[in-house]
Amino acid sequence: MEIKEGTLSKIAYLLILLIWLIGAALTGIGVYLFLETREIGTCINDELAPLMVVLIAIGGVLLVTAMLGLVGVCKKKSVVLSGFLAAMIIVLLAQFAAVVIMFIFESSVRYYMQDGMSHSLLFYGKGGDNAKFTESWDYVQENHKCCGQYGWADYTTPNASNWHSTNFGSLPDTCCKTKTDKCGSNVIDKSDLKKEPSGMYTEGCYDIMEDYIKNWMTIAGSGALVFMFVQVMAIFLNISLHRRYREHEDYQLQSKKVKQVKDAQPDAQRPGV
Repeated sequence: MEIKEGTLSKIAYLLILLIWLIGAALTGIGVYLFLETREIGTCINDELAPLMVVLIAIGGVLLVTAMLGLVGVCKKKSVVLSGFLAAMIIVLLAQFAAVVIMFIFESSVRYYMQDGMSHSLLFYGKGGDNAKFTESWDYVQENHKCCGQYGWADYTTPNASNWHSTNFGSLPDTCCKTKTDKCGSNVIDKSDLKKEPSGMYTEGCYDIMEDYIKNWMTIAGSGALVFMFVQVMAIFLNISLHRRYREHEDYQLQSKKVKQVKDAQPDAQRPGV
């Protein structure tokens, strides 16, 4: 049984509205993650931020594309729906490529993080152009409740951090469970470097941040796959709607031409006169 055009239009309208809402959500999440990766990127790896820019771009394009589709359905214009369908197919292909890249990156995240964190921790505590590494590490340690790459003992190892040479026996204040000025000073027992300092975060940031990034990437990738299914439904539905609008427009155009021909004929030449 063929679905009536009015019912089809309502379903298409709701699907496109859903796409618009998802596009808004993707843009918002992308902006949040972009700001987050700007804070943690220097500590972990600066290659995270471009992935978030792609997410923002896809969300923004979807917002504009969905508006185009809504106008096409409301105005019943096949040419507008043609633009909407073309844009949706391009976005769908771009999303598929982004999801593939995301899952590939997820499998390599351990390598990127290990290399990036080992390098950035070497510059912790230095000023000048290297101050950005200290700021990024402080943000990660304070907000994710961890200390060092593999644990607080990284700050007692000469090869792991610059901190050892100038602040041996102390930990950064951002490693404190209750942060106050100089709360990390002389908290390490220099006679027993294996003894955990009290009142400090002791778990390393590496495992915590790896889980954090993988979780977000899994959520984003899974959400994108579900959304792609919605997009495919919307594309096929609007192809059917586009065909009906086009047939209606062709009928109206043909009727207009017939009327013009009749109006141009003298009364004596018209059939039945």
